[in-house]
Amino acid sequence: MSCPERFRTVEELRAGLDQVDKEIQRLVARRRGLSSQIQSRRLRDGGARHDLIREEQVVASYAAALGSDGADLASALLRLCRGPMEHPGSDSG
Repeated sequence: MSCPERFRTVEELRAGLDQVDKEIQRLVARRRGLSSQIQSRRLRDGGARHDLIREEQVVASYAAALGSDGADLASALLRLCRGPMEHPGSDSG
């Protein structure tokens, strides 16, 4: 049985944060992969790379759950998941 959190050391608590951060990073990578698949399908089907209405819904959801900093977090996450922008005529490979 683990100690109540108030009796844990700072180092133990930081180790817990490190585990949470790794899980967040894993989830962001998963989200990024899903986002990439959606973007590819939208472009293949003649649509736009991103859906601004959907992005507004994501930001609103984070803001409702976490406040204004949550909206900032969602915006950063959306930018990260968009991937690099390709410009017409650019040689990407």
